[in-house]
Amino acid sequence: MTEFWTEDAVKARLAEAADTLRRLPGGVMRARLTGWPEVVRAAAEAYGYDGARMRPAAPGPAAISRMDEALAWLFALDLDARRIVWARAGRVSWRRLEDMDGRSHVTLRRVHDRAMAAIARALNSGLCGADWPKSPRTAGKTVPFARRSA
Repeated sequence: MTEFWTEDAVKARLAEAADTLRRLPGGVMRARLTGWPEVVRAAAEAYGYDGARMRPAAPGPAAISRMDEALAWLFALDLDARRIVWARAGRVSWRRLEDMDGRSHVTLRRVHDRAMAAIARALNSGLCGADWPKSPRTAGKTVPFARRSA
């Protein structure tokens, strides 16, 4: 059975990819292991008055594979569209995007919607696969997309 991609399905997959990336453990360097306990710098630390920091559960291997596939889709877009699409997948508000980019939310939505349509069109036409955009016939090419005029 072949899968038909809609713009909403692409948005959902990119949102899942952003969430999966957020839930991956960070590359934090640990302090050198010693036999000494850590130094207590405040009384609150000594008695555990701080609230426990809860981390989200680590994603499973299937979620990481889907994330890798979805992130490859972004590299087929031009840089401008890629930034807007990834920011929206990461739940950045339109208002904040307006402040960061300098264009109106209507223009930003138009760029976002065209990018979603371009990704869905490429997925449905078979241009995208597990190795897309690394496949020989699409190497160095981007998805046909209306670029912003300077």
